Amino acid sequence: FDEWANKAPHKLTKGEMLRRARARVKGHLNYYAITDNATRCNNFVYRATHILFKRLNRKSQRKAYNWDQFNQALKSVGCPRAHIRKDLNPFRSAEAC
Repeated sequence: FDEWANKAPHKLTKGEMLRRARARVKGHLNYYAITDNATRCNNFVYRATHILFKRLNRKSQRKAYNWDQFNQALKSVGCPRAHIRKDLNPFRSAEAC
């Protein structure tokens, strides 16, 4: 994610960059969110939001967002949450998930 954020075109608006970052995080979670990988997925979402916050604040000479404004922007875009999408344990009951 850090490589993408560094190489993302500088001509993107902040909203477009947020939407593209959301798509990348969602795709990562769709692939890696399986049984016993929840902590890694949560860590990825945490690091991706911090990297995105840092990159968006470097787009101009003045600070673009504080954390409250950034969290509001993430809510408006619909930032994905990390939850298990595929349970690979066949013996676990459906109620336990």
